[in-house]
Amino acid sequence: MKLFYFFLAILFTPVLFSQSNNALHFDGVDDYVSTTKSSIQGNAARSFEAWIRTDENCIPGTGGGVQQVIADMGSFVIGKRFTFNLLFSNSVRLEIGGSGVSGTVAVNDSLWHHVAAVYDPTANKKITLYVDGIVSATGNFSATPATTAGNVVIGRRIDGANPFGGDIDEFRLWNIALTDSDVLAHMNGEICAPSANLVLYYTMNDGTADGSNTAITSLTDQSGNNNGTLQNFGLSGSSSNWTHGQNMSQTVFDTVTTAVCQGYPIPDSSGYWDVTGVYNWTFTQSSGALTGCDSIVTYDITVDTVDTRTAINGIVLSALATNASFQWMDCSDSTLISGATSAAYVASANGDYAVEVTQGNCSQWSDCITISNIGLTENSVARKIYPNPTSDHFYIPKELAMSNVFLYDFNGLLLAKMPVVGNIVQLPERMTSGMYVVRNMETGWSAVLSVK
Repeated sequence: MKLFYFFLAILFTPVLFSQSNNALHFDGVDDYVSTTKSSIQGNAARSFEAWIRTDENCIPGTGGGVQQVIADMGSFVIGKRFTFNLLFSNSVRLEIGGSGVSGTVAVNDSLWHHVAAVYDPTANKKITLYVDGIVSATGNFSATPATTAGNVVIGRRIDGANPFGGDIDEFRLWNIALTDSDVLAHMNGEICAPSANLVLYYTMNDGTADGSNTAITSLTDQSGNNNGTLQNFGLSGSSSNWTHGQNMSQTVFDTVTTAVCQGYPIPDSSGYWDVTGVYNWTFTQSSGALTGCDSIVTYDITVDTVDTRTAINGIVLSALATNASFQWMDCSDSTLISGATSAAYVASANGDYAVEVTQGNCSQWSDCITISNIGLTENSVARKIYPNPTSDHFYIPKELAMSNVFLYDFNGLLLAKMPVVGNIVQLPERMTSGMYVVRNMETGWSAVLSVK
């Protein structure tokens, strides 16, 4: 049987799913991550992002508060470093040494917060700070940044001071100034599409949360080859180790809603989904820059079926579908039979035949049907019908007599219903010379009739 699969309409809509995450816990004493990524130098645009969780007091002079550095780069010279940290008001701050801008929304409440700092040298207010996707502060440095070479460090200042105490997850460094909409758009999900502007990206999904990770001291860079190296981490238990991260529960993927004919191909080419239903499929990214960015796609599939049932009565083959169109075929060589486009087809020779049924936008072939009795029953009945050939009427033997017979052409088209009077059948007027099929529905016999 031949199957033809047609895809009618596809509609994409977002769908959300939860994905477990790891983070890194920094002990606030000497833990930090060194990287091979050089700083973004000079006065160029840049953006930091991270999810953080801490309960540290960050306000100097109040109960022993100490600045908590999320990330730093450059050199420890006034104006030459570029530091993202927590300081006044226990909120986010961006500074270059000798100058900085601080937010006002406290984030040291032991809850996860998304924090971001954007520097845009072309803007009127060149610095924008965000907490949980909302602008916390804007402003300008008192001097122009002149960041020098020096690799990015996470979890302390480049001079080794002010280590971070708490959890960091989803650290990102961009070489562009993110917009408000950019920050909102991807703060709640992993970045699963490559971007030339995402120059450093750590999902922190390495290791086993709160497990033994002494052999896992590298932090995978999802944007390139600048893996981080864990320095001074204990890598066992719930502190100074990989731990449970922010639940990125708002990661957006797709739902595919589609109507198909007979079946929808399973993404791994293992077969077809051929029953109406909802199917989930996980696309796993197991290598390259997007490792770990698995996608779950929900397929909402409606399978439209075609009625390919057939029946055989003598040499008359019938397709049983309604509201359909038809094309008959010779199965021996897959050739279409010219003009055989009716629901019924009268076979003129022994062989195997099939019909393609089209309903709506779907088409499918039936199984092949074998005809093997031509020259036996039909010819024996034909010898009893006389005269054959005829021009206007013929006689039916008394043992075959009935009330009506039907006249078909060789494409299966019904031409006439003819009453049997006694045992005489009168042909319709102005019959065209050729071969026809006479059939009786009561007894099931059929015969080939020649009209001259």
